[in-house]
Amino acid sequence: MSALFQDYLSGILLVVVTSLLVTWAYVRYSYGYWKRRNVPYLEPKFPFGNSNSLIPKGIAIGVISKEFYNRFKSMGYEMIGDIMVKDFQSFTDRGIYQCESDPISVNIFAQPGAEWRAARTKLTTVFTSAKMKAMFLLMLECSEGLKEALEKFAQEKTDVDMLEVAGCFTTDVIGLYICFSLTKRLTKQFVGSCAFGISCNSFKHPDAEFRRMGRKIFTEFNFMDRLNLFLSIYAPNFSQKIGVRNIQKDVSKFFFRTVKDTVDYREKNNVQRNDLLQLLIDMKNSEVQMSMNELTAQVFLFFAAGFETSSSTTTLALFEISQRPEIQEKLRKEMRDVLSKHNGQITYDAIAEMKYLAQAVDETLRLWPPVSTITRVCTQDYQLKDTDLTVEKGLFVLIPVLGLHHDPEYWPDPTRFDPDRFSDENKESRKPFTYLPFGEGPRNCIGLRFGLLQTKIALVTVLSRYKVTLSPKTVLPLGADPQTFVLQNLNRVYLNLEQV
Repeated sequence: MSALFQDYLSGILLVVVTSLLVTWAYVRYSYGYWKRRNVPYLEPKFPFGNSNSLIPKGIAIGVISKEFYNRFKSMGYEMIGDIMVKDFQSFTDRGIYQCESDPISVNIFAQPGAEWRAARTKLTTVFTSAKMKAMFLLMLECSEGLKEALEKFAQEKTDVDMLEVAGCFTTDVIGLYICFSLTKRLTKQFVGSCAFGISCNSFKHPDAEFRRMGRKIFTEFNFMDRLNLFLSIYAPNFSQKIGVRNIQKDVSKFFFRTVKDTVDYREKNNVQRNDLLQLLIDMKNSEVQMSMNELTAQVFLFFAAGFETSSSTTTLALFEISQRPEIQEKLRKEMRDVLSKHNGQITYDAIAEMKYLAQAVDETLRLWPPVSTITRVCTQDYQLKDTDLTVEKGLFVLIPVLGLHHDPEYWPDPTRFDPDRFSDENKESRKPFTYLPFGEGPRNCIGLRFGLLQTKIALVTVLSRYKVTLSPKTVLPLGADPQTFVLQNLNRVYLNLEQV
């Protein structure tokens, strides 16, 4: 019996040792991937590879890729143009994780090549110039709530939590365009209000469900949320096997319920409006044949992207402008001069005439690009030009937007806020593909004009009426929040307002 037991233990030991040796050999071979190709690389460390240094820093992939860029910058920016534009057919996918059990994650941002192309074709009509002009009036309607909130802060001489205020404005804009009511699940009257597009009014209802969901998507993470997001970014294959959700379950349920209720109401009551949801409903009922799952996924993406990027950009623009009085005065003078030609009214054409405002927004996006790393997956073996290196199918490519935007080779004194970098003269001499706040090529941000427009309206609403200064309550430096996927400031921005 003892001999049999010893044989059993010996067998187990042999299996364990063999498994460890095979694992060690596989890891060693994998860690030598770049060495065998004579490519400069960061030495991996067992058991986490390069991730060993990433885990303590959270999931802020933009900050991480910037560190890699600064350390290994060797090839020219021209390669970015090849990947994103000229040879796009070899890098059509973003490689963003999609949870098979949660259809809301299957949106245009994450969809792979063929699916993305079909969805992009369907959705292109949503963001035409004509649609933006129509949307402009809805944005102005939402700016009334912003005006009232700012007036109250100015009268009471209290510190303004700018991200919260900007978040209320962008929530109202996105909600009105998508056509939701934040006070959902109330009476039939409110369902009708939603269908006819009454403002979300986040300034008066800051804790309403829609506003709360916006905060939850980007900032209110518990430990499991952070772990799931980390795994979905750095271990997508493993995440797929165990069914990791990269979007919180209650957020997903909220959007599916809200979209379904709104679509059902409109179709039963023959309600039609000039908004995003109506365009998607029309697609659903046409030859395009957009499913309810796909419709909801796209609505979720437009809300999430439009809400966060614009509110952050507005906040950070005012943060930078508040510390540069001469820039603030130049902006205010331009606004007043232009508005005087439009009877003092903010119009679509007036915004388009504000060139220095556009430069200030562009410079904010250079310093603080919300999507600070662009990902691409090689979809077919690709030979890098003027090298003997082949990028193999399935390999991830990271384009370090934050690193490029802060590179002194392309942007002298890169941490200084200077809108003149984007004057017509300076733009002509700028190196291509060194400024990528919205990506580039066929897969650039489909809603960039929407985001820029609502940001500019918010800035004109603030700066044409108030002088803004930085409150002592603001902790400097702002820093980057390591627990968010998009680039966000770690410390809140508080401003003081003085009517002018």
